[in-house]
Amino acid sequence: MTTITKGILLRIKQGDRLAFRSLYDAYAPLLYDLGFRLLRDTAAAEELVQDCFVKVWATREEIREGQDLWPLIYVMAKRLCFNQLRHARVTKRYLVQVTDVQVNDVEQRLDVRELESHLEHSIESLPEQQKRALRLSRLEGYSHQQIAVEMGISPNTVKNHITQALKNLRKTLPQADYNYLLLLSLPVVKVADYLLH
Repeated sequence: MTTITKGILLRIKQGDRLAFRSLYDAYAPLLYDLGFRLLRDTAAAEELVQDCFVKVWATREEIREGQDLWPLIYVMAKRLCFNQLRHARVTKRYLVQVTDVQVNDVEQRLDVRELESHLEHSIESLPEQQKRALRLSRLEGYSHQQIAVEMGISPNTVKNHITQALKNLRKTLPQADYNYLLLLSLPVVKVADYLLH
């Protein structure tokens, strides 16, 4: 290993770039080897070398006369490596979780589409008055009074139509996959509004 003299250290402390280049030439290969051995990645090892020397340059005024910089730089490099490895582990764990969520989200959306299709088919098979009352209530947000005016029937008859429509829809649920029943409780299921009120 090249020895960095007191004179070079003093010049580095004063901001001499040529002296700093001497320090870089002496220690960069050693840092690269350390980084590659720990990180197993050439780009990461090169980045480690740059990060270490940027830190040394930023704190050059704190260099003490006669100080051996190699132990300081070595410890700094190891800490940076361990931080990077820890960060990589956390990132990997996070990506696995995000991927699981995305896969579940895609599966859920497919299930939701199936459920919507199943319920739409069931609603279409309802008697015309029940179907119309249910759609006005759940899709359009009409009150029983407004539906009564729209359909030309009494509010009590509207209530009976909606109650009967919901009973008929619930009868179709056992024919659906168990997942459909679970999905009815999820807010993303638009047509579940038919069954929630």
